[in-house]
Amino acid sequence: MRFSSVRAAGLVLAAALTLAACGDDAQEAQGEAAQEAVSVFAAPVTYAELSEPVTGTGTIAAHKTTQMGPRVDGIIEEIFVRVGDRVKEGDPLFRTRDAEWKLKVSELDSQVKLATAEAHNMQKTFQRTAELHEKGFASNGKLDDARAARDAANAKLGVAKAQYATAQQMLDDCVVKAPFDGVITRRDVDEGKFMATRMGGMGGDSGGVLQIMKIDIVAAIVNVPEIYLSKFEVGTKGTIFLDGIDKSYDSYVVIINDRIDPVTRSVEVRLPIANEDYAVKPGLFARAEIYPEPRKVLALPRAALLGTEAARYVYVAEDGKAKRVPVTVRQIDATRVEVLSGLKEGDAALTGPNAALLVEGTPVALEKDPSAAAKQTMAGKPGASKTAAP
Repeated sequence: MRFSSVRAAGLVLAAALTLAACGDDAQEAQGEAAQEAVSVFAAPVTYAELSEPVTGTGTIAAHKTTQMGPRVDGIIEEIFVRVGDRVKEGDPLFRTRDAEWKLKVSELDSQVKLATAEAHNMQKTFQRTAELHEKGFASNGKLDDARAARDAANAKLGVAKAQYATAQQMLDDCVVKAPFDGVITRRDVDEGKFMATRMGGMGGDSGGVLQIMKIDIVAAIVNVPEIYLSKFEVGTKGTIFLDGIDKSYDSYVVIINDRIDPVTRSVEVRLPIANEDYAVKPGLFARAEIYPEPRKVLALPRAALLGTEAARYVYVAEDGKAKRVPVTVRQIDATRVEVLSGLKEGDAALTGPNAALLVEGTPVALEKDPSAAAKQTMAGKPGASKTAAP
């Protein structure tokens, strides 16, 4: 009985030793598995040319805008154009009643003829008196009187001619003509309204008869935040996008306002658009992208970036193991970021499907990125397009 107990204890001990040996083998196997290298790709940090557009929003404005009012007091008798009509410089737009000025011109024309005849007679009288004076038959006083009469007649003729010219100008001004090629964009009154030039008829937003705009050239007047003022200058290229028009327009900065708006902290910038077909209408909402000179930046594929917005980091390979490196970055586009600190040119961040398994000190095995190889192959084919930095 005692021998059986001893034998049972020996069997239990042997079983325990066997299980312990199996446990050690399992731990050793797990340790070997933990040390197995993780396959990753290397994403190099390289310099890239980066052009960051400066965006501004605003409105399309006409090259010129004029409120056309009467030049002569009177009743607006006839309007020759309608809203939407395109006119050439010198085309008649509307007419103020001119009957009074026609009569005035006729009256003053007669006065000019009368003064001309009188001046002609006074000139002859002076010539005869001068001849008699030379022969001694006319006194100095007679000669002086004839000269004064001649000068007075000439002055009277000058006054008559000036009055006639003024009346003729007023008659001409009864018909108001287009000051430039343009389009009629507003009509404020109809025929029959009395308008006086001294009461606002010469212009203003509500005092004119018609509004004419010159729109063969228009400008996008946009506001750009003041922090970007140093990034562009007059002549910097840009592109204009318009609401309601399915195309963009290449342009350039033609004017930078010297005044900064103290409320919006923005500067007014103007970019012209050639508009021979009048397709671009004043008042359209405009968005302009201004393209400063490109700058060199350190670029890194966005896929290599780990962490949160507050604490970004990447892994690099050092002595065959993963090393965590904190970085500061700024987004370039959907696939790239600009490295501000933490990495330098020539460094390579670890990326790939297994990058999420990396921790500090993990053994890594660098492999070629098949997607990068495919891009290089496509780039080498004839006709392949290259993607430029935005």
